[in-house]
This record gives sequence, C-alpha cells and structure tokens, in this order.
Amino acid sequence: MIYSMTGYGSYSCENDQISFLMELKSVNSKYYESNLKLPYIFSDQEEKIDSILKKNLHRGRVSFNLSYKIKDSNIYSLSVDKSKLKNYLEILEELKATSNIDDKINLENILSFQDILDNSKKIEDSSAIKLLYKGLDKVINDHSLFRLNEGEALQKDVLSSVDKISKNIKKIKILWGKEKKLYKDKYENKINKFLDKYKIDEQRLYQEIAIIIDKRDINEELIRFNSHIKCFISYLKKYNLLGKRLIFLLQELFREINTINSKSEILEINRVSLDIKSELEKIKEQTYNIL
Repeated sequence: MIYSMTGYGSYSCENDQISFLMELKSVNSKYYESNLKLPYIFSDQEEKIDSILKKNLHRGRVSFNLSYKIKDSNIYSLSVDKSKLKNYLEILEELKATSNIDDKINLENILSFQDILDNSKKIEDSSAIKLLYKGLDKVINDHSLFRLNEGEALQKDVLSSVDKISKNIKKIKILWGKEKKLYKDKYENKINKFLDKYKIDEQRLYQEIAIIIDKRDINEELIRFNSHIKCFISYLKKYNLLGKRLIFLLQELFREINTINSKSEILEINRVSLDIKSELEKIKEQTYNIL
C-alpha cells in the first residue's frame, strides 16, 4: 500500500487543568527533517516528541505546532523577578530625578520590561504531560490517515501507468517475435547472393550473421523488464515504505527499455518503447512523494 509523504493532521484535547491544540504537517523530502514549534514551558519535551514523530513518520519535511491554554493556575504560574524589578524602579526614579520628569511610574511602565516576569518554569504536572502525549498519538493517527488517503490516489495513478506499460511490453514481445524471423530471412537472402558470386566460407559467414542477430536480440531485456514489473506490483501489495524500493526498480526498468530502444532497428518497437518511457517518467514523478 502506498503512503504519500504529504500529510496533515490536527487535534485538540483538554482536561480540567489545561487544553492543547496541535497541528502536524509534512511534505516530501529525501530524509526526515523536523521543525517543532513548542511553547517554552514544554521545551524540555522537544527531544522526546521529535523522536516519536521520526519513528512514526519515517521521512519527509515535518512541521509540528503546539499551543496551550492554562485552566488551572496551580499547575503553572508566572513569578516576578524581584531583584530585576527593584533595579528597574531605581533606574526609573533616577531618570525622573535627572530629567526633571514629574510623571508617576505606573504598572504599564513596569510591565514593558518583560524580563521581570520569570517564565523559566516548566510544567511538571503528570496529568498535563500525559494529556500532551495522548494528543500527540491522536494527531499522528490523523496525519497518517491523510497520508493513506493521498497514497490511494497515487497508487491508482501508478497502477494505471503500470497497466499501460505491461500492455506495451507485450506488444514489443509480439513485434520482436515476428520481426526476428524476418531478420533471419533477410540476412539469409543476402548470404545466398554472396555465395552465388563469391567464394566465401559459408560456415564463417553464418556465424557472423548469428552474431549480428544476437546483438539485436532483445529477448533477455524483455524477460528482465517483465520480472521488474512483477516485483513492482508485489512491492505495492507487500510494503508500506515503498519510495526507495520503487526508485531502484524504476532505474532498472529505464535501463532495460533504453537497451531495447538502442538495439532495435524496428520503428514500431522504438515508438512503443518511447510510450513506455513516458509512463515510467510519470511514475518517477509520483515516487518523489511516496513514503
């Protein structure tokens, strides 16, 4: 089954103390790359969250956003850095005195100095942390379902191309079966003309013709091509992580069809092989987004 690397999931959860909103996105990438945006109070969970995402998502450029709202101040509250507050008040009083400013110091002036509020505390409440990871599992499941649905559409397109390729490779096999005999007849006629006019070693001449025909023979390439196609289809049924496997098989399929094209002097075989390459290119584009 094909899974797309493109995915999206969102999930919200809450208890009596805190609520979470999570968003998980991914696009195609050769490797796993992550960009996690966590509030500072949950920054100590970043490594663990990233490890869970990597284990479940495998590949892709992944973005994860977490936001929260505190419902119970007992699990987390800001505190005032009294030492900094005292310093700022002394500075403000000094400025007033040296500048002859009569304005009174108010709460708005004090809060403009954001570092007087100490937010370095992390949430350690077990129920909040448990809820966080429960939500993470849910958003990953939602994201995986999106990937699966996208993958089904990809698989439909890929199998459509594979079906066209299989039909065309059968055409080439039939064409070559007919033309191979014509090759032999053509060269035999040429040999007979030479034998009538010149004294030539007949056995040696037939050996040379056999070598020429062997160089044009595409039977082995057809066998290998069909074998790769069978593997391709079996992989779709057997594996969920397919991208790298399919890329390897595509390389082999391109190699065989290019060899067929270069060996053949038959225009119809060359035309059909170009149609096959066109479908292989379509599959190749799709595999860039296959997990």
